[in-house]
Amino acid sequence: MRSSAAGASAAVAGCLGDGAAVEREPTVYVFNNGDRTVTVVDAERDEALETVHVDTTASFPANQYGTGADSEYDVLWLNVDGGVAALDAHTLEEVARVETGFEPNYPNLTPDEEHLLVAAGGTTTLDPDPESDGADESDESAAAEDHAIVRIDADRDGDTFGEVTEEIRTGYTGPCDATLDPGGEYAFVPEIAAERLRVVEVDPFETAAEVDVGEPAGDGQVLPFMATASFDGDLLLVENGEGALGPDPEVPREGSESIWDVSTPTEPVELERITRSDGLPATPITSEIGPECETGYLFTPDAEAVTVLDLEDREVDRVLDVGGSAISGAWGPRREKLYVPVQTANRVAVVDHARREVVATIDAGESPTGAVGGMVRPETSADQRLRAALAGLGLEFGEREATACPDGNCYCG
Repeated sequence: MRSSAAGASAAVAGCLGDGAAVEREPTVYVFNNGDRTVTVVDAERDEALETVHVDTTASFPANQYGTGADSEYDVLWLNVDGGVAALDAHTLEEVARVETGFEPNYPNLTPDEEHLLVAAGGTTTLDPDPESDGADESDESAAAEDHAIVRIDADRDGDTFGEVTEEIRTGYTGPCDATLDPGGEYAFVPEIAAERLRVVEVDPFETAAEVDVGEPAGDGQVLPFMATASFDGDLLLVENGEGALGPDPEVPREGSESIWDVSTPTEPVELERITRSDGLPATPITSEIGPECETGYLFTPDAEAVTVLDLEDREVDRVLDVGGSAISGAWGPRREKLYVPVQTANRVAVVDHARREVVATIDAGESPTGAVGGMVRPETSADQRLRAALAGLGLEFGEREATACPDGNCYCG
């Protein structure tokens, strides 16, 4: 495992350290996987300001912490093929890159903005019966096949920014996501191949608990793959595959949503599992939780909808039609609106949290997939804008870095 920070990091740091004022305005950055562009959205007026070309993209940029109205964090962490990359929010230029050795990677920033945790290697397309060469656990070739949970220095002002500081080798467990409690002491990592929820202490970086996820709702396995912790630290939403592993599963995956009590982080308890028979319209891929922690939003792309959960009654509240397939969403900095990239419609659906309904749509680039909020309004270059215009005409150029998207689906599930 190795990492590198681009020379632009020092240059940008120097520009920002000369006393120049930084414009702070509620912003959402939408990553368009189809043409490797970013659409910059004004999160006050819900308008697209510009679309610029960045040569890379992300399906799940780190989007829980470091994105609020009071945060001064200025780095956008992207999951890219083989690792994670950091873009400077002021310029949308790359300032760091870390290779994990695995194609799928799922990052999340700690609440103190000091660390980035990455779950690396997990996906529902994992071989359910990997061949074993019988090698001893100490053998390097066997160890290289282990999946990993990685901790990276995310402090822009630190000497080791963008470097791996710790890692946990998990074996062939399929760590698929990392979500954190609001105190930043613990991370929750669903492990799809191991059928368990791993609780990781952030510092020291070590496993604090491993909890079996129980029996499947139907045939096959539970297959927990992604998760979101509530802002008050009491609840955890976990997306389950409910079927079999593999690119062509013997048992089709039906999907379910689990609500866990994590008020004692090292002793998670499943409170409810919501299935198709409970009104879940399709397999949930990821989720977000409202700021008051009473509402969950599930991204259910096969239903072309966002499914809203009442977390107090533990039931489906309503299903919001977003007009196409959406696998993720991100809160605006004030946590009042949820921005949902709709891949198949080239737009972003805006969900008003208080009303629990879609109130606006915003044009984006080709196949918008991931989004993240922030308070920095980028000052982009003419070259970035020109390349975006050319990409909008259907021209392919630049590195066009790949994303880990089995069968075209850019998600762990």
